[in-house]
Amino acid sequence: MKKIIITANLLLIFNFTIISESFFEQGKTLLLNNQLKDAVMMFEAAVEQEPSNPDSYIYIGYIYEIKKDYQSAVDALNRGLENTDGQDYIFYFNMGNNYFKAGEYEKAADMFSKAMQSKSGFTEPYLNRANCRLQTQDFNLALRDYKLYITMQPDAPQAEQVKKLIASIENDITTAKKREEQEVQRKKIEEARQKELLNSVLNSLDNVSEDVTNFTAGSAGIEDMDIELDIEE
Repeated sequence: MKKIIITANLLLIFNFTIISESFFEQGKTLLLNNQLKDAVMMFEAAVEQEPSNPDSYIYIGYIYEIKKDYQSAVDALNRGLENTDGQDYIFYFNMGNNYFKAGEYEKAADMFSKAMQSKSGFTEPYLNRANCRLQTQDFNLALRDYKLYITMQPDAPQAEQVKKLIASIENDITTAKKREEQEVQRKKIEEARQKELLNSVLNSLDNVSEDVTNFTAGSAGIEDMDIELDIEE
C-alpha cells in the first residue's frame, strides 16, 4: 500500500509539470499565430501553475507591449520582478522600454539605471538611457551614456550610427555654447550703450540747469497796486 501511494504522488508531480509546460508552450504557439488574447490567458495560467517562472511574465509583458498597452506591460513585468529571482535586469530593462514607448522618459531612464545596477556589464541600458536623455534634451548626459556604450561595445552593430550621433551632439553643444557666449557679449554691449546714453542725457540736463534763471520773490519785481475800494455806508 505504501509503495502505491508513493507512486501515485510521483505521477501527480509528473502530471503537474506537464500541465505547467503545456500552458506555457500553448501560449507560445498562440503568440506565434498572433492570437494575443488567448496567448495572455495561457501565460497567466502558466503563472498560476509556476509563479517563479520569469519567462511567463516576460511573454505577458511582451504581448501587452505589442498591443501598445504599456502600463499593463509594466504591471506584468513588475509582478515578475516581485515573484522571481535572477532576472531582475531583464524586467527592469523591459519596463524601461515600455516607459520609453509611452513617452515617460524619466521613468524609463530610471528603469535602465536599475537594469545596469542589477547586472554588471549589461551595456544595452546605456544606449537606451542615452536615448531618454536625448528626448529630455539633457544633451551632456546623453553624450556621456553614448560614449560609455561605445567604449563597452566598440563592435556593436549600431556603433557607427552612435558615433555619428555623438559627433552631431558635440557639434550642437559647441554651437549652442558659441551662441550663448555671443548673446552674453551682445547683452554687455547693449548695457554699455544704454549706460552711455543715460550718462549723455544726464549731462545734457546738467547743462540746461545752468542756463535756467531761478525765479524768487526778490528777483521778480512786484508792482505796487493802488486799489480803491468803494464801500457803501
